[in-house]
Amino acid sequence: MFNYQQTYLKGIRTMSAAGTKNEGRSRFSDEQIRFLECMFETHSRPELKMKQELAKTLGLQPRQVAIWFQNRRARSKSRQIEEEFNNLKHNYEMLASMSECLKEENRTLVTQVRL
Repeated sequence: MFNYQQTYLKGIRTMSAAGTKNEGRSRFSDEQIRFLECMFETHSRPELKMKQELAKTLGLQPRQVAIWFQNRRARSKSRQIEEEFNNLKHNYEMLASMSECLKEENRTLVTQVRL
C-alpha cells in the first residue's frame, strides 16, 4: 500500500459502493469520491497497480476505478477548455472594443486632416 493511502485511511473503515441503483449502475459514496478526488490531485493517470489497490481499499472493482479516473480527466479537460474559451472571448471583446475606438479616432483624425 502506498504511504499516502496509509495516512489517509487511518480511521476510515472499509467502504463499498453504497447508494441507489440508477439504470443498473451504483453510485460512489461521498467518502469514496473524496478519496478518489484526493488521489486525482496527485495522480490523474494512476498505473494499474495503484488502480487495483485503490479498488481493493474502496471496495470497488478495478474497472470502476479506471472509469472514474477516465471520466474525471474528461471533466477536468472540459472545464479547462471552457475556461480557455471564456478567456479568449473576453480578450476578443476587449480587442474588438479597442478596434472600434481606434476606428473612431481614425475617422476623427481623417476629418481633421481634410479640413
